[in-house]
Amino acid sequence: MNRTRLVKLALTLTLVMAVVVAMVYWNEARKEVVYLCGNFVQGVDQSSVLKQLDTGDFLQYQLETVSTGSRITVDSNLNFRLYKCMIEFDPEGKVVNAQIQ
Repeated sequence: MNRTRLVKLALTLTLVMAVVVAMVYWNEARKEVVYLCGNFVQGVDQSSVLKQLDTGDFLQYQLETVSTGSRITVDSNLNFRLYKCMIEFDPEGKVVNAQIQ
């Protein structure tokens, strides 16, 4: 093989590896959002939800006050916020609903 072919092969392999690594991280971020969202059933305390969310490596969340209580929106930059978990709380801080959007 000549030098040009070796360089092209090395670049191709590097690109393939980068795509594989990106796909693995994308999927891990997706799983964190989807699987954790499934833990938040009606009646769970907001403090418990926050503790569980803090265990995520790729998650980000935002807590906001709404007229019916509060809401946490969970997503990840690693999958461009394609998967979101919306967790709604009553005024006492108990989960009313949690769903993937």
